[in-house]
Amino acid sequence: MINKIGVVGTGDIAGQFVSQINQDKYQIVSVFNHRESSLKTFTETHKIPHKTTNYEEFLANEKIDCVYIATPNQTHYEYALKALQAGKHVLCEKVMVMKGEEAKKLFAVAKEKNLVLLEAVTLFYMPMYSTVQQLLKNNKLGKLSNANITFGSCKEYDPNNRFFSLEKGGGALFDIGTYALSAAVYLLNTSLQLIATDVSLSESGVDEKSMTLLKNADDVQASVMISFRGKMPKQIILTGDKGYLLIDDFPRAEKGQIFYNDGEVEMINQGTGHDVFTYEMDRVNQYAKGEIDTEDLREITERVICLMDEMRESWDYLQD
Repeated sequence: MINKIGVVGTGDIAGQFVSQINQDKYQIVSVFNHRESSLKTFTETHKIPHKTTNYEEFLANEKIDCVYIATPNQTHYEYALKALQAGKHVLCEKVMVMKGEEAKKLFAVAKEKNLVLLEAVTLFYMPMYSTVQQLLKNNKLGKLSNANITFGSCKEYDPNNRFFSLEKGGGALFDIGTYALSAAVYLLNTSLQLIATDVSLSESGVDEKSMTLLKNADDVQASVMISFRGKMPKQIILTGDKGYLLIDDFPRAEKGQIFYNDGEVEMINQGTGHDVFTYEMDRVNQYAKGEIDTEDLREITERVICLMDEMRESWDYLQD
């Protein structure tokens, strides 16, 4: 079993990971960060036995089975590549990488070395979504027509904050947009194609809001609206000719509702948001055993990042 984890990063999401993961199943054996002061505070707070500011030393630790990467977006590719080359499985926070070619490279290396590489987009792992997928396969909504996905947060503008920094891989697309686009591809499959997109940029040059229209091979349309400067519900509405599915707070959703045309309402209630990191590592283990989803999460990640490339190219907005 893959159960000994090395953590890269000491920020908020790394803190959530080490404090919320099921410690009866998984053990955090080491933490890497280039800042000693952050490392000291983090490892003392979470009682982790080993820390280092040297990434090569971190990867040389034979106790580590899997590397969990929770650093700023622009660092993910190099950390993940080196971890795979060192023979470690990798669970990487979203957005996994910032270019489609980087995703293709990492997945190729992982396949070559028979390692698991997954992106930690929380909705992929929440049990409720497995039930939704089964309901869709069973034609509960009938012939699908449209999906509408919104995610907006109102962040105070600060050019020094990573959210508004080009250098730190900021912008709404690489943050909340990952969830929204991943939801669209997860529900409507990897045949989803970009039809049109529009963006507004912040003063610092990052994308602060966008609207995007997509369509899959079955002619199902999806609209994705994201914003850093205006609050919107984190909501999915998926419609068919028998009814529609509503999921609120969708990134770690435990509940969903189907509203049928005849007035019947069906509730879906599964999983706990607090357990999402355990669910993520459980899936790493399933993939290592060859237990792959009908829709391979790795293919979804690659398609989402390629769609991001297309959107940014359309915006004339390709960061180095």
